[in-house]
Amino acid sequence: MMRNKLLSATTALCLMSSAASAGSLSNVFADNLFSGATDVVGDLMDTLMPGVTNFRLGLGPAVSPEYEGAKHYNVYAAPLISLRYKNLVEVDNNQVRVNLFGEKGAIWESSNFRAGPTLKIDFDRSEKDSLDLKGLGNVGTSFELGAFASYTNGPMRYRVRVRQDVASGHKGMLSDLDVSLAVFRTKTVTVGSRLGTTWVSKKYMTSYFGVNATQARASGLPVYTAGAGIKDVSLSVGGEMKVAERWAVVVNGGYQRLLSKAKSSPLVRLRGSPNTS
Repeated sequence: MMRNKLLSATTALCLMSSAASAGSLSNVFADNLFSGATDVVGDLMDTLMPGVTNFRLGLGPAVSPEYEGAKHYNVYAAPLISLRYKNLVEVDNNQVRVNLFGEKGAIWESSNFRAGPTLKIDFDRSEKDSLDLKGLGNVGTSFELGAFASYTNGPMRYRVRVRQDVASGHKGMLSDLDVSLAVFRTKTVTVGSRLGTTWVSKKYMTSYFGVNATQARASGLPVYTAGAGIKDVSLSVGGEMKVAERWAVVVNGGYQRLLSKAKSSPLVRLRGSPNTS
């Protein structure tokens, strides 16, 4: 339940308040809310001027599938919490990044290149999240340790992220590759787009899309062995409009297509949909 509420929004409208003035916008990479509200607020916070210490709070309505690959949706209030300490430490909801390489404030300064370790909490998926999940059991909360690297060239950003669960959640590995573009930018309005894809390991795919013999008997779905592969491809468009010195409205929407072993899962094929918008 917690995972859906924090990490799986597909469209959102959020009013954010900044506890410290950030100055004019320097760049934007509106991320895909399929990766969650965490990624959205994280990328929007990249618009801050270098070296700014800033704290932001936000809350707004969001729409998301009951689980990844579901055809039914939930509407709920999505929280956005962001903290920046200069350009060194970045906290966005349930994700922490440390910029070993980055703009002024990082350990090693670089105007175009960012890299460092990350920690992300991926909350559990419960059978109670949807009737479709009955009999499949729960996927525990994951603590994903990893690293990221990104390169910015004008309005474009190229990024790769790798994470491994070190707890008792999905126990798998994920690798994200995305390209973002700042489409339109003024002092008060910023619009960005993002195209991305995610590769996952066999353990991750098995946790969310596989069906073993016990689960098959309890759920009525056929047995399915899910191997490693490209999980999805996604496209999103988002933006931020400043309405006052310390207030802004954030909007994001996107489309995701499940691929390979995720798309072929009986959970998706028989009960859900590979398309999410």
